[in-house]
Amino acid sequence: MAVVKTTFKSLEHGFQFINRFPFPFSVSFKLPFAGEINLGDIVYGLCGGMCFAARDYFVAGKSVPAYAKVDEIPSDFLLYLWNRQLDSLGLLVVPKVIEWMLRNDNDVGRLTAQYEIPKIRRRLDQGQPVVIALIRVQRGDDPTRNHQVLAMGYDLDDVTKRITLFLYDPNHPAQEPTISLNLAHPSLGIEPVQSTGEPLRGLFMIKYKPQTPP
Repeated sequence: MAVVKTTFKSLEHGFQFINRFPFPFSVSFKLPFAGEINLGDIVYGLCGGMCFAARDYFVAGKSVPAYAKVDEIPSDFLLYLWNRQLDSLGLLVVPKVIEWMLRNDNDVGRLTAQYEIPKIRRRLDQGQPVVIALIRVQRGDDPTRNHQVLAMGYDLDDVTKRITLFLYDPNHPAQEPTISLNLAHPSLGIEPVQSTGEPLRGLFMIKYKPQTPP
């Protein structure tokens, strides 16, 4: 067994509010075949922005703001999360997400095991939390159903070659979910499982540059 944990703790360094942001205004309009749409009924996510922001505060040695609900967040902090969301997507992340969506499960599993997990382990071995993209869907599915989380550490079973990643997940505040993968035979599949039950095909590391948090 090889257990590695950074000093980042989901309950201490993660945000308390859930990753569900309603549009701040209500506007209705009609779309062909879809009927009437009200923007006030739409909820969006800022998972990457929340992961980048949580790591910003961690790097700065500062406590995250103790907002318990999204409607407590002031506009200037929401803008900061939006900016960090854009940073988390970068120039290469979205094309890579689309490329991986077009690949079959075995390809995604092989790339995850052979290239991404070693990079993630190296960063975690150095005590650095890692932002990762989770590929959940494929081909013509909605790409926004993919997700971003922060890996805080891992547990590798040297015998079975199964690795478990410990996470801060903006969709599950005040929890410490995990992802487990089988690295024994990547070409035959990696059997990805997220403890919170969402579908998962593979994952890759997202480059992070710190920013001074508000």
